Order: sequence, then structure tokens, then C-alpha cells
Amino acid sequence: MAGLESKIPVPGVKNHVVEACHHVVKALRASDNNLDANLIKLLSDLETHLSTLGMADTKKVVEDTGFSEIKKRFKEAKKVILAWEQNQSMMIFDAGFSEADLFFQALYDVQKVLSGFKALPSKTSKKEKDVYNQAAVVLDIAMLRLEKELFDVLNQYKQHVQPQHLSVSSSRGKDIVLDESFVSLDDEVIAEATDEQQILGSNNAELVDPLIIPHVKAIAKAMFACDYSQTFREAFIAVRRDALDEYTATTLEMERFSCVDVLGMQWEDLNVEMRKWTKVLKIVTQFYLPSEKQLCDNILGDFEPSSSTVCFVEISKDTVLSLLSFGEAVSLRSCQPEMLERFLGMYEVSAELLLDVVDSLFPDETGSLLRMAFHELSKKLAERTVTTFLKFKNAVATDESTRAFPGGGIHHLTRYVMNYLKLLPEYKDALNALLENIQVDDSIQEKTGQDILPSTFSPTARHLRSIVTALESTLERKAQLYSDQSLKYIFLMNNCHYMVQKVKTSELRHFFGDEWIRKHIASYQHNVTDYERATWSSVLSLLKGSSNDSAATSRERCREFCLAFDEVYKNQTRWSVPDPELRDDLHISTSVKVVQSYRGFLGRNRIGEKHVRYTCEDIERLLLDLFECLPSPRSLRSSRRR
Repeated sequence: MAGLESKIPVPGVKNHVVEACHHVVKALRASDNNLDANLIKLLSDLETHLSTLGMADTKKVVEDTGFSEIKKRFKEAKKVILAWEQNQSMMIFDAGFSEADLFFQALYDVQKVLSGFKALPSKTSKKEKDVYNQAAVVLDIAMLRLEKELFDVLNQYKQHVQPQHLSVSSSRGKDIVLDESFVSLDDEVIAEATDEQQILGSNNAELVDPLIIPHVKAIAKAMFACDYSQTFREAFIAVRRDALDEYTATTLEMERFSCVDVLGMQWEDLNVEMRKWTKVLKIVTQFYLPSEKQLCDNILGDFEPSSSTVCFVEISKDTVLSLLSFGEAVSLRSCQPEMLERFLGMYEVSAELLLDVVDSLFPDETGSLLRMAFHELSKKLAERTVTTFLKFKNAVATDESTRAFPGGGIHHLTRYVMNYLKLLPEYKDALNALLENIQVDDSIQEKTGQDILPSTFSPTARHLRSIVTALESTLERKAQLYSDQSLKYIFLMNNCHYMVQKVKTSELRHFFGDEWIRKHIASYQHNVTDYERATWSSVLSLLKGSSNDSAATSRERCREFCLAFDEVYKNQTRWSVPDPELRDDLHISTSVKVVQSYRGFLGRNRIGEKHVRYTCEDIERLLLDLFECLPSPRSLRSSRRR
């Protein structure tokens, strides 16, 4: 081969030099059985190279030694090779360096015979032709033995390394599931782990035991020198391709699915597989394939440049295309809103790999098919992600109800949307790229200043705020379904407060901005004021009177107030204010107004104790029962004074 022939010294003294070097190497090995591993590797590489040099230049040997000497050496070489042919239970590698050296030396002598005949006159005797034919058969036997050796040693000494800190377990976490009614009772958001460390490091993994590398290289050099390079490549590709397939299926637990399988999957199963796919694709391309490429270069790098590249691409192609075909099949499914985060994850990984990994793994024409497949998938995932994002927003904006939400609590739609939005800042770079050219109305005007974060006016921020604006409009429509005006304000207060808390306590704060938060705090506080006015203005008006009112009139006012209070109590103990802090604030605010007015009324009017149904302390205590979301009206009999 050209790469090896360029290293062959000038004929004449070369054979003596090669033989001398062989003796030096053998003497070093024999001198100490505890040689350093690096030195052993160096000696093995040197021996292999010396044998290859010998194989490459035999014409001079034939001229110097003649046919009889060649025939004698061939008989000894044949004996060694056939002995290994009969011993199939043991690998040459396991027999030790000296036995391996004898085998490769025998192969070197057989190659001399075949090459030497080219130096002899065209008219040769029958005996000479017979030796030549025998040598050709023995060479084939030796090559088959080396091919088997290659299979055995690569299989026996392969290593599957699992990247740390990155689990691809198929166990399911809790996910917010979107059904047709946006129903999700779980307020906990189980997001993807954000502490996963970067897979691609400065050091690639050892996919085979480093001790066998010199032996595999010796096999490669021998087979290439004997014009069996294609046989070596096919065997090497087959073993390493199976290893990658096994690693993906067994270690990473990524099953292969047909397009029909993917299209027919239930969402719960597809959700798990899409999540796993993003991790597996990342591990394979950032961790495993660079290690595989390094292995190919290490073993085949001394030959023509295409050998290593062709082998690596052929090893990678089947698994990579299988992974990409899963993404292609997923992109054919309808764009349901619940798929948004998964599409984002898949698109982000494909875009990241295109930018940092794919072009370096498959840089030339040989890998163009895989590069194009990556680009095509990334393009399709981008389209599906944008479509799903817009469909998600439209689903929020068009969600309709025919019945008021019980108790005025936090609507399932609000919980779902806000918890889902909390997941999206993790994909801000992908979203910014995808949404950059899609215009959206935004109620927050762009500003600049030292305290203004650039993320507040990014494409992601504008679109997230637009989704919440759509949610607010939908909630306003739902609020109109309440016949009780006070409950309408409780509903709006609860949902607005919930949105503010989700924004304040998450990464959403960097996208919504302080102005949005201030605006919405003022909004739910305004709802509190509207609630108090709608509920208590008419009740407290019963306590107003003039100083000229008679005792009978005052007693009647007190009775009417208590009846009105009873009605409020009966209704509003069934209403819901889930947030404890908001509920306490509402209790305090209401108590200040109601108890103070009631105390003033009792102080201005001397009403006999038997005509006073509730004391101020009773009213204050009963107000604490409001908004507890009781299943049925609470009786006030136990609270009445006897």
C-alpha cells in the first residue's frame, strides 16, 4: 500500500536491517517479563511494522536466496499456520507475544513465496507452480484465521461505557398531561433534569480494551499488505456495528420502532420514547461516535485516508439513521399541544448536534448522507415545533366552558398553562431562533436601562407573555359564567394571583419582567377591592342610620344585618381561595371593614343583649371560615349565642 511503501528503506541492506531489528525486539522481550505496558505496545507496533516491510519487498530475497531456500521457509511457515488452523479454541492474542510473532513471521514467509514468483522467469517448473499454489491456499487459510481472530478479539474485549450523570431509564416521571379540557389536577411540575452534565468531554471513552489495539493493528497491517484490506474492513465494520447496535439497544435501552409503530403509539408511551430519544441521540453522537471515530483512526489511520473514514461511516450509519427515522416518524404525527416540550427538546438536540458535532464527525463526501439526514430532520422538527407552539396558544385562547368553575378557585387551564410555561425557559435559545420572525402583540413596551434584562424583550418573552394574555382573555370569559358578582371577582383574583406567583418564583420572571409583575399584582388587588365592594357594601349599609333612629329601628337593622351575614357565610364558606397567604390577607381585610362597622353600630345604639345575635368576636371568628371550599353550607346554629 502507498502509505506503507513510502516507509520502505533502500533495497540491498534492508533485509539485514529488518532481521537485526527483529532480533533486537525479541531480545528486549526475553530480557524482562515485566516490561512497562507502553514499551510492550511500542515493541508490538515495531514488530508488526517490520513484518509488513518484509512482506512488501521480497523480490530481492528471491534473487539472493533462490527457490530452494524459499521452499524450505515456506514449509516451516505452512506448518505454523496450519497448526493454528487446527486450534480454533484459542486466540493468537491469548497465546502471548512470542506465539503471535511466530504466526506473523510465518505469514511473512508465505507472502515471500507468492511475491517471489513474480520475480522468477515466466516459465517455471511444475514443482515451482505447485509451491506457488500451496502458498496461495495457505495464505487464504491465514487470512481466514486472522479474520476470525479479529472477530473474536474485538468481541471478547469490547467495553461499553455508560456516561455518568445521564440516566436514560425508561421509568416514567410525572408529567402534566393535556386532555381536551386542559384538565390537570396536579400542581407539581416534573421538568426534565437540568443538572445533567455535558456528555462530550476532552477524553473519549475506550470502546475496546487498550491492550488489544496493537494486536488488531498487526492484523490490519498484515491483511492490508496481503491485499485483503476489503476483508478486514468488512469484518471490522460488522463487529463494531453490532457493538454499537447492542450498546444502543441494551445499555441505552432504545428500542427500534417502525414509522407505523410510532404513528400508532399512545401519547403516554410516545412521551417516554421521545424523552429517551433526546438523551440517547446526544449520548451516541457526543460520546460514543467520537470514541468510535478515534478507534477507527487509531487502527486504520496508517493506511489510505479513506479507510478509517469509510469504516467509521459504515459502522455509524445504521444506528444513526434508525434514530433519525424515529424523529422523522414523530414529526408526521399531528401537532398536539402536549407535545410542545418534547418537540422542543428534540429540535434543540438536533440543532445543537448540527452546530457542534455532526459536521466534525462526518466532514467529507463519505458522510454526506448522514449530514443531510440530520439537517433534514432538524428542519422538520423546527417546523413541527413552531406549529405546535402556535396550536398551543390557540388552544388556550379558544378554550370554552359552558359551566362556571366550582368555588371560584384556580381553574385547571390556569394551572396547566402556567406549569407548562415554567418548562419553556430551559429551551429559550431554541425558542428565540424559531420565533424570531413571528410577530406577536405584546402589552409590555420595550424599554432599556441598567435594570432591564435583555431576555425580557426576547422573542421567547414576547410569545410567553402573549400566551398568558390569551389565558387572561379566556378567564375573563369564564368569569362571566358566574351569576354571583362577588364570586366572579374571587375567581379572577385567584387565577391572577396564581399566575403572578408562578412568574415570581421561577425563571419566567426573567422573561415577564418586573413591570408585568407589578401590573398583575395591582390587577388582583383590584379584584379584592371589587369583591369587598360587591359583597359587603350592601351588608354594611344595613348598619347605617341616623342618631334619631328608635331602639326598635336599631334592633331591626341588627337583625337584618345578621340575616345578610348568614347568607354570605352560607355561600362563601363553599368558595375557594387556595393560597393560604392570600386567604389570610382577605380575612384580615374583610374583618377590619366588617367588624369595625359592626362594633361602631353596637356602640352607637344601645341594643339589649338578648337582641344581639352575634358579638364582634363571633363575627371575627366566623369570617375565618370563609373561602374554605366546604362541600356543603356550614350551619351557624352552633355559633349563635344562647
